[in-house]
Amino acid sequence: MRLFVLICGAGLMLAQNVPDALLGRWRTVAVTKGGIGAMYEFKTGGVVLVRPGAIVTGTYKIEGNEMVLPPLMEGGPPNRQTINLATPGRLILFQGKEVSMNLSRVGKQPPGKPTVIGEWVGLREMDGQKLEMRIFFSAGGKSLFLLPFQTQQAKYQIDKGRMTLLLPDGKAAEGPFTLGGGALTIPSVRSGKSTKLTRY
Repeated sequence: MRLFVLICGAGLMLAQNVPDALLGRWRTVAVTKGGIGAMYEFKTGGVVLVRPGAIVTGTYKIEGNEMVLPPLMEGGPPNRQTINLATPGRLILFQGKEVSMNLSRVGKQPPGKPTVIGEWVGLREMDGQKLEMRIFFSAGGKSLFLLPFQTQQAKYQIDKGRMTLLLPDGKAAEGPFTLGGGALTIPSVRSGKSTKLTRY
C-alpha cells in the first residue's frame, strides 16, 4: 500500500511540474534543405507524440477566384490554383482541371464571406500510403504546410527545469528546457544538442 501511495505521489508531483503552456502542438524551427523537420504534441501524463515529416513555410495571395503560390520550380511561373469554397467547411483547389487539394476546415468558419484563412486538413498519397496533411493560411499571406510521415508515442518528464525524453526505440535525451513567448527549447534525442520549437 505504501509503495502505491509513493508511486501516486510521484505522478502527482510530475503533473504539477508540467506548465500548461507546454501542452499542445509544436514544430521544429530548423528544417533540412528538403523541408524535413518534426512535430511534437505534448500531452498530460508525460506523453508526447513525435511526428517527423515535411514542414514548409510559404506565401500566398488571392487574385479573384485564384490562389497564387510560389513557382513550383526556381525561375518558373507563379503556381496558380482555382479556389472552390462553395461547400461550407470545404476548400478545393484545382490545378487546371485536376483537383490538387481537397481540404476540410478545422474549427469554425470565420464570420463573413467564405475565406481560405484558417487551418485545413486533407489526405495526400505518398509511397502507397494516405497521409494526413495540414495547411494553415494566415491573414497576412503566410502559409504553413505540415505532412507527418509517422507518429511515435514517446515519454517526457520535467523536474527542476530539466526535461527527459524517452523514445520507443530506447533512445533518450536529458537537459534544460526553456519555454516562453510561443517558443520552446528541448533536449535533442538525435543530435545530442537542443531542439528549438515554435507553436502551430
